[in-house]
Amino acid sequence: MQDASMKDLTNKDALSEYVKTHIDEAISNGWIKVYYQPVVRSITGQLCSAESLARWIDPEVGFLAPDKFIGALEESGEIFKLDCYVVKQACRDIRDKLSKGLPAVPVSVNFSRLDFIMCDMLDVVEKAIAKYDIPRDYLHFEVTESMIAKDEDLMKDVIDRFRTRGYEIWMDDFGSGYSSLNLIKDYSFDLLKMDMAFLSNLAEKSKIILRSTVVMAKNLGIKTLCEGVETKEQVKFLKSIGCGKLQGYYYGKPQPLDDLMLSLSEKGITMEERQWRAYYEAATINVIDTDAPLQIIEYDGNTFHTLFINDAFKHQISVITEDNYELDKTIFSENSPLMSKFRQFANKAIRSKSNESFYFTDKGNYYLLKGMYLAENQDRYLFKTQITNISMDQNTTERDRLDFRLRELNNLYEVVLLMNISANTVYPLLGGYIYMTEEMNEFMTMKAVYTSFSSTFVYPDDQSDFLEFMNFETMRERLNKADKTYAQKAFRIKQADGCYQWRIISIMPIPGTAYNEFLYGISIIPDEIAHLLDNASYSNFNCSGTETDALIEEYARLWATLLNNSSHKLFWKDSNRRFRGVSKSFLEFYELESLDEVIGKTDEEMHWHVDDGPYQGDELDVIGKGKFVVNAPGQCIVNGVVHNIICNKMPIYDKGKIIGLVGSFADVDQEIYRVNKLLAPSKLDNMTRLMNSKFFLATMVDYAMQYNDAGKTYGFIMLHNANQKRIEDTYGSKFGVKVIREIGEKIIQVIGQKAVAARTKEAYFGVIIYIDSKKKLEQLTRDLVSNVESINRVDGKSVTIKCPAACLLRTDENVKDETIYQMTIDLLDKQEGIAPEENE
Repeated sequence: MQDASMKDLTNKDALSEYVKTHIDEAISNGWIKVYYQPVVRSITGQLCSAESLARWIDPEVGFLAPDKFIGALEESGEIFKLDCYVVKQACRDIRDKLSKGLPAVPVSVNFSRLDFIMCDMLDVVEKAIAKYDIPRDYLHFEVTESMIAKDEDLMKDVIDRFRTRGYEIWMDDFGSGYSSLNLIKDYSFDLLKMDMAFLSNLAEKSKIILRSTVVMAKNLGIKTLCEGVETKEQVKFLKSIGCGKLQGYYYGKPQPLDDLMLSLSEKGITMEERQWRAYYEAATINVIDTDAPLQIIEYDGNTFHTLFINDAFKHQISVITEDNYELDKTIFSENSPLMSKFRQFANKAIRSKSNESFYFTDKGNYYLLKGMYLAENQDRYLFKTQITNISMDQNTTERDRLDFRLRELNNLYEVVLLMNISANTVYPLLGGYIYMTEEMNEFMTMKAVYTSFSSTFVYPDDQSDFLEFMNFETMRERLNKADKTYAQKAFRIKQADGCYQWRIISIMPIPGTAYNEFLYGISIIPDEIAHLLDNASYSNFNCSGTETDALIEEYARLWATLLNNSSHKLFWKDSNRRFRGVSKSFLEFYELESLDEVIGKTDEEMHWHVDDGPYQGDELDVIGKGKFVVNAPGQCIVNGVVHNIICNKMPIYDKGKIIGLVGSFADVDQEIYRVNKLLAPSKLDNMTRLMNSKFFLATMVDYAMQYNDAGKTYGFIMLHNANQKRIEDTYGSKFGVKVIREIGEKIIQVIGQKAVAARTKEAYFGVIIYIDSKKKLEQLTRDLVSNVESINRVDGKSVTIKCPAACLLRTDENVKDETIYQMTIDLLDKQEGIAPEENE
């Protein structure tokens, strides 16, 4: 062919024949190049994936576009060679990025129907994934409607197998022909890929088709992508209808990977990191085309950032800007008195993980804001919100009704709740989330809400009076007797800093409801009145008097007895965390001679904690928030020996204000020794339902005895999630615990009641079982590995489990009871390429 003329090669048939006879050479010599076209997430503008596209750059023919060689390879049945090469090259490119510590995005690969006839494509993909050690969620696969229509049974099996292993399957060219609606009814797809080409003019019909397709897909839980995007107008429209991902020349043409990254950098397009994919998918799937006001916002605990807002929402708040940054400066201005209310509202939604709502006034308008928590990642939270400007509502009756309830209430009350007796409900009108806990939610009955409020926030001495005040069965009688239209009383209410402050609780029947609806309000008391109430309500230990002196003397005797004779290690500190006193048992524990060695000092100055951080944080919470610390674990050093301790701390109050803390601690080892005499310690691992390593080793002794005494053969299996560190580096250690727990459940599914399993350390798991042949043991090992590696999503996030395993039978050569454990670990380490010193 070297002698062939260019004229011959420009002939279609000659070129086709050249392609068919040179595909192997083209792959081996690197004439096939993989180009990538960017895919951008519409809601963030970040690169979220890329499509891999083959280009043939031939030394003799020159550059061959796909239409010059794809058809020929399909015709010859050799297209699978090209697609296998693209899969491997995509994995190689992703691994290159990850090995350099650079972020990488998922790559989609186009498949041909012949791929699944000519080879086991799933096996090809799995081997490439394993060879280059990349998570499965870095590869997506595109199939077309025509492929499915030609062989429905084959493609259904293919789609199911790939999705079961954790790969996304995308339908390419959706709507271009065949029975698209039947296909999405009968098959499971992760994403529909639409082409702007047949809708390029964006006529009204085209918009209706695209809009309806996106809404339908989202109702089915299917993601959407539009390719062929070329203009700013198209981008704006697709964003407005909630199309999740965009691809086309507007963002970039197909290019070699390095050229693509340079081009995106010049355009200011950043890359979405893996740990944020599920988070932003949650935002994307909730962007829908609707006439109702809709906003998707992000909250970091302090500021809010709008990711999406539709025109209906802007209309309600009378904002016309297209710039979300400018919009946020208007809505979420730090100077706005509403910011604290927005934060409280968001924090309540985070706690409740459910729909929340509240009324507020701004610039003479009444608003109802409804919000729903969507997702969180690394202390950032997503919400979907809706807003109604009630002042614009044509229903004047409802507006006037709210006029009565809400006018100027912002300035008078911290909290206003609407309580309905017959419905037995509580609805927040203003600030209802200020005094709320995780246990209090919209589904609680009215009595449950104020009972929970009493036990959590009302000063202990005031709680019985508060519950009597909130008795609605006697409300009408009490109001008539007092000849008043409302009830009011002062109570001491716990604040965010842990101190108790006086507040007026008001209950006002709403006219015309026959004592069925009430407004419940909490308002601040002026300082002068609060001071008078303090003097009248709190014991004054500074003044003399027979009764007061007797009480002080009694308290002093009790406290002195505890300090001198109790085994409790007691201490108390001032508001600066400096010791004011300790018990005799405390001094003896630390082997201190006198109080002078500790009074006036902090824990840090005493240098007796292994890690000062947790103690300092707990005490700041006690003093600054009124938190009660119960059984907090820690470590302290006494004469060079580390002791494990548990500590309890609580605030000291003076007229409702926190002036210090009091606490006690116990030596865990001493406590365990004492408790062990009564109860056996737990055999369970603290992360899973499996046995812990200590009792697992003890159980192995029992199996050894049965082998030696009764001849019962047993086998030992060791498994390890080799990708655990990568998972935790990506998603965090808390998520890592969820993965370990899920692995434990998968092991239990396989072994049931026939074996003993434990988490021996970190992400290592051991299984011991009575079994009479090595063949059965090896099959059980394969079953365990298969079931564990079937995990591909945990808590909505994609994971790839790599689970090497090793097994030994007690009757194997050179195996002994005392060596089977270590020999199995050595076999496992050998598989993973871990040297003995690395394992140590």
